Amino acid sequence: MKALKTYFTFLERNKLFTFVNVAGLGISLMFVLLIANMVTRQLTVDRDTRNADRTYLFCSEQNFGAHYVLGERLASRYPEIEEWTVATNAAGVGGEYIDVEGKKFDVKVLLARKNFFEFFGFRLREGDPAHVLQDNYSVVISESAAKRIFGNEEAVGKSIKVNFTDKHTYTVTGVMEDIGNSIFPSETELVFPFEAMEYINWAAAIENTVMQNFGGANVFIRVPQGIDPNDKNADMLEWLKTFAWPYHNGSFEKAFWVPMHEVYFSEIECANMNQYSRKLMTVFTVTGILILLMAVFNYISMSVAQTSYRAKEMATRRLLGSSSKDIFWRMMAESLIMTFIAFALAFLLAKAVEPFAMELLKTKIDVAGDFTIPVAAVYVAGILLLSAVSGFVPATILSHYNPMDVVKGTFRRKTKAVYLRTLYVVQCGLTVALLACSFFLGVQIYRLLHEPLGYTYGNVLCYPNMSETNNLYRFRDEVRKLPFVKNVSLTRGMPVDGGNGHSTTYNLKGRIVPVDFRLLQTDSAFLDIFHIPLERDYHLTYSDRNYYLNHEAFRQMGLDDDAVSFKIEGEDASRTIAGRFPDFRMYSALDPIRPVLMQIIPSDSIGYPWDILVETTDGDLPAYKHQLDALYSEIIEGVPFESHWYDYWIADAYADIIRMNKVIGIFTLAALLISLLGLTAMSLYFIAQRKRDMAIRKVFGSDNRHELLRLLAFAGQSLAASLLIAVPIIGIGFRYIQRIVGYDKSFPWWTACVAFIAVAAISLLSIGLISRSATRENPINNIKTE
Repeated sequence: MKALKTYFTFLERNKLFTFVNVAGLGISLMFVLLIANMVTRQLTVDRDTRNADRTYLFCSEQNFGAHYVLGERLASRYPEIEEWTVATNAAGVGGEYIDVEGKKFDVKVLLARKNFFEFFGFRLREGDPAHVLQDNYSVVISESAAKRIFGNEEAVGKSIKVNFTDKHTYTVTGVMEDIGNSIFPSETELVFPFEAMEYINWAAAIENTVMQNFGGANVFIRVPQGIDPNDKNADMLEWLKTFAWPYHNGSFEKAFWVPMHEVYFSEIECANMNQYSRKLMTVFTVTGILILLMAVFNYISMSVAQTSYRAKEMATRRLLGSSSKDIFWRMMAESLIMTFIAFALAFLLAKAVEPFAMELLKTKIDVAGDFTIPVAAVYVAGILLLSAVSGFVPATILSHYNPMDVVKGTFRRKTKAVYLRTLYVVQCGLTVALLACSFFLGVQIYRLLHEPLGYTYGNVLCYPNMSETNNLYRFRDEVRKLPFVKNVSLTRGMPVDGGNGHSTTYNLKGRIVPVDFRLLQTDSAFLDIFHIPLERDYHLTYSDRNYYLNHEAFRQMGLDDDAVSFKIEGEDASRTIAGRFPDFRMYSALDPIRPVLMQIIPSDSIGYPWDILVETTDGDLPAYKHQLDALYSEIIEGVPFESHWYDYWIADAYADIIRMNKVIGIFTLAALLISLLGLTAMSLYFIAQRKRDMAIRKVFGSDNRHELLRLLAFAGQSLAASLLIAVPIIGIGFRYIQRIVGYDKSFPWWTACVAFIAVAAISLLSIGLISRSATRENPINNIKTE
């Protein structure tokens, strides 16, 4: 350490150098630590789950959904299935809450076959895995939920009333550890026997042997080592066509098994489980690496710029007997110290921003909790590698120079000419590329959010069904009395949630074709709220056989423009066409136009509405929401709920894309900060090196203006050269983002130009401000020692 005393003295005297490098490396390493932890967790999902390597999920080409009864039939037909189970959340119930001694708690629930804990091996703090779910009215609670609901009291044996099972009482029979890194949601708080589905969704229940809700559960199987269940796919598909309606009517054309380890990154939707986009993870990883590279370039640039100031020190060491090898390893040791300090700062910063990062990335991150001996070894290797990469160039320069260059003053001119410009070009190129990609994604998201959907809406507040229907009617009636309320609708489905799936088959000119309708069951106020006109309305009295159809439904069924009925394959009676409405997009602007059936039901006849929509006038929207929330809470007797404006759900449809934009935006700001810090510091040292040349030219007639323009021209040439690096990266980034977003309207190439102009403006302004004082300095001060 004593041998490095001069290095610490150097750091103390060159505070700008120290700050820029420690801050730049520290911030970039913070991103790297967070991303590395996220990626590691993503790649090791269900690593600790029992027999995950032999576990498969049933899947079609559309989703992972199936039915409990399918699991039973598969196990009976295929003897290679050692064991099977099913699991699903209570999606479609509305808000889930429980009542414990009069107190209501919102909860996240899972329904599973009784062998769930034996099958997956999730750890129980209390209870026997083989018996905790054997009683139809038993329930297993997570540790965190037990503490939240029961405090320090013993949870096992407690009774809870459950709103979504006709208020039956369940007994806590086990306490499980919170689910960790798994496709099963970590938020799961209660696990019920699948028998509870009888009260939740009869179409998905065990008793529903025709499997009406073919998608109400995920079917898992376990097979012996070395057995591939996909070998029987052809037989399974033909067999399914004989009894499973989605295959019988042609809605599904494929049936296969997906290994449990592949579900997390699968592009096929698994609505009941955790999934993440591999493309999104790749974007985050590449962006983090680019940030790190920029910080490394900063360090190299700064170190190279400083070599001329440390040349005399190293020359003295050479005269005192140090060899080139000694100088090289000394510089490498200094790089290691700098990297270690930056890493320590990065670790502290990563822990500080961890909650924000988890919210932004929508995934678990635990930098400190995942710190193990193997991870520590990786950190050490990373520090060594990073310090070697960062320190190699300056160490090579200082260890291989000719000491006479120091005496003549030519060393500094050689240094800046060879290295600084190259590093500056690379850094500017990376910054331009990141900023261009961030602008491009931001523009695409803006265009998506403003893309016409085929309907419009104002201030619409959405309330979930959290009570008996009579209470919802009461809420509707009370809300209508408020002066700021324009409309109230009770509905089963909204455009943004796609309504209810209604897959069937239709005889199209002698050919049986599948039609995947979306079904909206709502009242007339719904049309006013979303400004959906009825192009044709026959004013029929309501009947459950009457439907309004959109243009796409007419097209897919080949109906004539004046058709008044249509007949679904397998049904005895025709359905009546009550009218027609224009096409609009379900879900988001990224989804294709779908055939839609709409039933307009008298407001007091909607048996179980999913949502209550309240349209308000313009004005103090937060105050309106607060008043409406208070009224709804009073009517539903304090049951926990969340209300959101319709805009929230529209934005949620683009959640992954918006999240990616935020992350890239943050990374870009970090890149700009790192780049600006490095550019400012490098400019100071660079201009200091050129003061002698400027002084000589001024003696021979040059003036301040020409010297300033000369420096700006030098920076401008470097910026232009940076396009050689930026353009290919921009092209790759734009194409990759386009594939992720899936929005193929006109390509906003101008975003790349704006990014270059922004970086150029910041760079030239920085150099201009710094150069101004240097060009005005008296030339005698810089040549009087020549």
